[in-house]
Amino acid sequence: MTTSPLLYTLVGLLFGTTLLALGIAMGFWMAKRGVSNELANAARATLEQQNMLALMRNMATWTNDFAGDFTRYQSKMESLSRVAADGKTASTKEGVQELLDQIVSANEALQSRLNNAEQKLENQTKQLAGYLTEARTDALTGLANRKAFDQKLDECFRKWQQSKAMFSLAMIDVDHFKKVNDTYGHPAGDAVLKEMATRLAEIKHDSLLVARYGGEEFAVLFDGSEAEAAEIMDRLRKSIAGKTFEADGVSIPVTMSCGVSRILSEDRVGKLVRRADEALYSAKMGGRNRVFVHNGTLCSGLGSTSNDPTVSATPKSDPLPVSNDLEERIRSKFDHIIEKETNRLS
Repeated sequence: MTTSPLLYTLVGLLFGTTLLALGIAMGFWMAKRGVSNELANAARATLEQQNMLALMRNMATWTNDFAGDFTRYQSKMESLSRVAADGKTASTKEGVQELLDQIVSANEALQSRLNNAEQKLENQTKQLAGYLTEARTDALTGLANRKAFDQKLDECFRKWQQSKAMFSLAMIDVDHFKKVNDTYGHPAGDAVLKEMATRLAEIKHDSLLVARYGGEEFAVLFDGSEAEAAEIMDRLRKSIAGKTFEADGVSIPVTMSCGVSRILSEDRVGKLVRRADEALYSAKMGGRNRVFVHNGTLCSGLGSTSNDPTVSATPKSDPLPVSNDLEERIRSKFDHIIEKETNRLS
């Protein structure tokens, strides 16, 4: 008599899934340590680490307990196999019945443990999924956070290297955000960021990822050319400029500036981020409430500032190329970006 191969397969799959879950948990915890200052204060980070360690200890204990149960089951089956093989106990009807009863009892006991293990594994997987989701989500806006953005950007870049799958990056900044905080208070500023995130979420179906990059700055990754991405962002810009944001019963006029660029041949992630930032800075310098595109050589603008209630600058004509002097200032200001992003990948 031999133990069912299907049972071994099931238990092996269960062990493998458990070890995978433990690996994910450890990876999350280590990553959490690296970004805890961005996600919460030290007390919250410590509590989260303690909860994660407690979950890992529980999973390890449960795995060891179940491994012991399965070992005992194997020993029982081997013992019964030997009894059946010698033919003495199973020589009578009563002996055969007793042997079968013991086998059924052992199988039922293991099946019960398997059912309990499956439920525990499902519950712990849900907990881990919750932790992983939180680790990649900005607490204030509910959008993907900087960590999730960096991971998606790296993924897009790898695909570009492998198959030249074009993608574009848009960097967005809330215009005059400091003035919003100074005039209406930081709670109102938070409300503006939340509403901006809600508006940005409307283009999720057109994008690969929408993230809060940091502070009042957001980032969107697009599958396709910079021209397509710029058109989508310009429509969003007009929509935002056409309506006020509500916070604590106060109507707050809000506009956004945006810089867009796409991945180029022989490019690196740092260069793409730098170009998008240069285009964003050009949009600011060009009067705000604008979308600027960096084509790899120069920046040119879409839209106008006519709908910006907080800016009195004279609208510029379109397209608006960046002058040599301004381009030099932009490049000087953002030289550190490419170095930082390149070092991050090295």
